[in-house]
Amino acid sequence: MVAFIAGGLVGGEFFEGEGFDGVGFWAVGEAEEEAWNVWGKSRPTNFWFLMRQADKLVDEKKWSEAKPVLTKLVELYPGFVGPDSTCRMLAATYRNLGETNKERDVLTRFAKEDDEAPDAYQRLMELGTANADWKIVGENAKRFLAVNPLVPLSYRYLAKLSEVKRDAKTGIMAYRALAQLDPPDPAETHYQLARLLHEEGNSEARREVVIALEEAPSYRKALQLLLEVAGDDSVPSIKTQALPKTP
Repeated sequence: MVAFIAGGLVGGEFFEGEGFDGVGFWAVGEAEEEAWNVWGKSRPTNFWFLMRQADKLVDEKKWSEAKPVLTKLVELYPGFVGPDSTCRMLAATYRNLGETNKERDVLTRFAKEDDEAPDAYQRLMELGTANADWKIVGENAKRFLAVNPLVPLSYRYLAKLSEVKRDAKTGIMAYRALAQLDPPDPAETHYQLARLLHEEGNSEARREVVIALEEAPSYRKALQLLLEVAGDDSVPSIKTQALPKTP
């Protein structure tokens, strides 16, 4: 909830009212509610008046009623970014109303203006993946990385993007990073990295596939890749044995 500074100049308007608590939060008593309504009637586009309405409606989960108020706020104050941004609130409203296309449009606009909004970038990656919009996925994965490069989430999305777009270089970058971030399935991570390195003719592929097999010695796909990487004649002990089932 956005704080209101009592008796201060806010958005070009000075507000004073009896009974206001003066400690920096919205007043809630009946007298204060009436004072707000009277004050706001002559200032229908005042930021703080509209914001108070929006906060109240969102807190009460009255999404249909909150939507027009938040839409007006976004139109009137497009540059308001940060954790209390009206774009965030409007996107959440659209999400709760099931209007995902509008949610995506608002978040896309917001992401361009706020360079510290990982939650918005994450949601856009989710929506982009669901709609096979890989441009949105790539853009917001990079934005997420700029904020926090030590979180695996964006690398996973980039790895998925690399598979769809057949972009080995992006995939190698993503899997290299994931391998350093304590992946839940290290054998699969190192295998995927080895596979892409092998496709690119990179000799590091052998080391990565060996690591994968150290993690999961019976990993069939990794054993097959090792045969390809090392050459049939150089690993006869593996070639002559029946490959076990995939774990």
